[in-house]
Amino acid sequence: MSMTKKMYMLILAAVLGMVSLAGVGLYKINQVYKITNFANTNAVPSVQLLDEALAHFEEMNGLIWQHMASTDNAKMVDIEARVATEHKALTDTLDKYEKTMVTDKSDADLVLADRAALAAFDEMGGHVLTTSLANKKDNARTILLAGGDAISGVQKAITNHRKYNVKLGTDSAEKAASIKSGAEVQSLVISGLVLSIIVLLGLYITRGLMKQLGNDPADLAILAKNFADGNLTQKIIVAADDKSSVAYSIKTLQKTLDGIVQSLQYVSAQHDAGDIDVDVDVSRFKGGYADMAAGVNKMVAGHVDMNKKALACVKSFGEGDLAAQLEKFPGKKAFVNEAIEQVRANINALVSDVNTLSQSAVEGNLSIRADASKHQGDFRKIVQGVNDTLDAVIVPLNVAAKYVDDISKGNIPAKITDTYHGDFNQLKDNLNQCIDAVNALVSDTAMLADAADQGILSTRADTTKHQGDFRKIVEGVNNTLDSVIGPLNVAANCVDSISRGDIPAKINEHYKGDFNNLKDNLNHCIDAVNRLVEDANMLAQAAADGRVSVRADASLHQGDFRKVVEGVNATLETIVAPIAAVKEAIETITTAANEIATGNNDLSQRTEQQASSLEETASSMEELASTVKQNAENAKQANQLAAAASGVAVKGGEVVGQVVNTMSAINSSAKKIEDIISVIDGIAFQTNILALNAAVEAARAGEQGRGFAVVAGEVRNLAQRSATAAKEIKELIADSVSKTAEGTTQVEQAGKTMAEIVSSVQRVTDIMGEISAASSEQSAGIDQVNNAITSMDEVTQQNAALVEQAAAAAESLVEQAIQLSDVVSVFKLNNAGGSSDNRRAVNSPLRVPAKKIHAVASRPAPKAVAKTGTNDDEWEEF
Repeated sequence: MSMTKKMYMLILAAVLGMVSLAGVGLYKINQVYKITNFANTNAVPSVQLLDEALAHFEEMNGLIWQHMASTDNAKMVDIEARVATEHKALTDTLDKYEKTMVTDKSDADLVLADRAALAAFDEMGGHVLTTSLANKKDNARTILLAGGDAISGVQKAITNHRKYNVKLGTDSAEKAASIKSGAEVQSLVISGLVLSIIVLLGLYITRGLMKQLGNDPADLAILAKNFADGNLTQKIIVAADDKSSVAYSIKTLQKTLDGIVQSLQYVSAQHDAGDIDVDVDVSRFKGGYADMAAGVNKMVAGHVDMNKKALACVKSFGEGDLAAQLEKFPGKKAFVNEAIEQVRANINALVSDVNTLSQSAVEGNLSIRADASKHQGDFRKIVQGVNDTLDAVIVPLNVAAKYVDDISKGNIPAKITDTYHGDFNQLKDNLNQCIDAVNALVSDTAMLADAADQGILSTRADTTKHQGDFRKIVEGVNNTLDSVIGPLNVAANCVDSISRGDIPAKINEHYKGDFNNLKDNLNHCIDAVNRLVEDANMLAQAAADGRVSVRADASLHQGDFRKVVEGVNATLETIVAPIAAVKEAIETITTAANEIATGNNDLSQRTEQQASSLEETASSMEELASTVKQNAENAKQANQLAAAASGVAVKGGEVVGQVVNTMSAINSSAKKIEDIISVIDGIAFQTNILALNAAVEAARAGEQGRGFAVVAGEVRNLAQRSATAAKEIKELIADSVSKTAEGTTQVEQAGKTMAEIVSSVQRVTDIMGEISAASSEQSAGIDQVNNAITSMDEVTQQNAALVEQAAAAAESLVEQAIQLSDVVSVFKLNNAGGSSDNRRAVNSPLRVPAKKIHAVASRPAPKAVAKTGTNDDEWEEF
């Protein structure tokens, strides 16, 4: 049997054992549940139903006794209805039990016994009710007392039935305990049997497994891991007679793999030493390992043959035969073909670029270069080297050509500082000498231009610094400057004299061409300046004489000189107009100042009157403030009294509330007493019935019960008297309750009225508080008004002082206006008239007559602007 089947057998045994144990346990648990649950589903409900049936019977029996004791037909009819209800409830309970709770034949027989006993009672009870309803109470009592066996028969039948159900519940509990004990024993037996089988099978399987493995599984796992890591030297220990275990097979595999590894290491070492014909000895191995060795040999031979063919093709490339062919290798060996073809393509590209550069050089196209980015590795270095060689030859030639081109265009370049060798260095030196010569010429030219800009016209270039035609150029420039600067010096002297205000005489020397035009222009300038000076002197003399209306004739001048003369004339016109306006304004100011002085005197008187009125107003406000404060104090006292009244009213409301609560409690107590009297009345009625029953029993006892009958009669009399007294007390209590209720209603009404009084008093208190607060605010407002009037009085006093100062300032203004008029009178105007001392300013605000001051709200006074006959724009221009 294989190890797998043994393991399956062990698992099957364990599963069967667990299933058997679980099956037996579940079966026993269900049995115990059914038996124990019988008490919940049948025994207890059955007992409850039988107790309910017995309760209905006892109630029905008691109702029959009450019917027999009652003489009221209506009450007897009611009792009969209640008896019928209880009888139906009893019958329904027995029907329910029979339908849902009967467990066996004995239980069914007991139900029949219950119904038979009830039928006997129904017959006797019906006879008693019929007799009692006919008011034959003694006969009914006799029948009822004679039917005691029927009553006890029902009670006994139901009680026996109840005991039977209790016994069924007890028996089910004992049976459940017995089943539980049996289930425990069975579970222990099955568990022991299953555990024994599993242990025996486990030992058997473990022994067979260890024999097949030949070593511990953990050790075998370590061996396998070492094999996976390539460690084939670990020592494996097996038994001497073990020729079939897994450990023995692993040891054999270790020897085989170690032999293969050693053979491969030997072949690799020989190939590294150069002996590529050595291969693995296939005869040392068997089966798949021999095939593996042969495959390794075949693989190595294939690689060696491929390398030989590739090297032969490369050798042809080295000999210049780029057309040599290489057979196409299969699979991934095709990378060799790709590499050979790449080498072939790179060499062909290199040859093509060299041919292109050679052809371009022959054609004189020296800017052509090979694209080094098309090549890789050393091939790129070769192409880049050829390009660099061409650059080394062509760049100096390009530099020389560019320098000559720049010099021809007038752009003198910097000297060549790059390092060259041989003929290229000589070419560089010649170009640098040419640059130096041109720079010297440019430097002298710039020096002459800079001297001319600075006005140093005597500066000349040094011709000894130049050679050849460059020296001739410099000499020609020097001679040209000598011919130009003579006339310019004469013109400069004239301009300098004019600029210093020293007008020179006209130039009389003889010049030619443009220099003669320069002389004529200077003479015209001298004439124009002389005319301008003459007009200026004439205007200055007229101004000194006060004749400000005199003007120069602008038509005698031209250009900007005419503008100067016209500007002076316009300036004089601008000055004259404000002077006229100033004279008129002075007259107006004098008149206005007189009016201001008069108005200030009037304003001073009115200010004094206003100050007096403010003092009287302040006195009245102080009296008003005192009255308002007294009112506020009275309102505060009234508020305190109202608050005290509100507190008293609140306390009264609380007392009335307590009275209402007390009356309610009295009413409740009276109702409880009424209930107690009702209970006493019921007790008296029951006592009467019991006394009646006792009299019946005493009658049955005959002579022996005569004394008991006397006592029963006395008890009955006492019960009747108690009932009568209870009835009277009940009527009195009912009357007290009625009156108490009326008193409670009245007190509640008084409480509501008191609450309204409290609310009204609180409202009065709030109103008095508001009046007190308003009076306080009014008093504060009066104080503020009083302070404001005091401040106004102070301001009025200050205004009076300011008015007096303004009057003094107006008088001073009149004096200054007279002085200004005397100063301006020196100017003689063509439209000047006679004296203007009596002129008044137009629309002067001071001409308005003074008005009586009224008490009005203060607001900013509008600014009074005195208008004059002058023009504001002329003043700004002046």
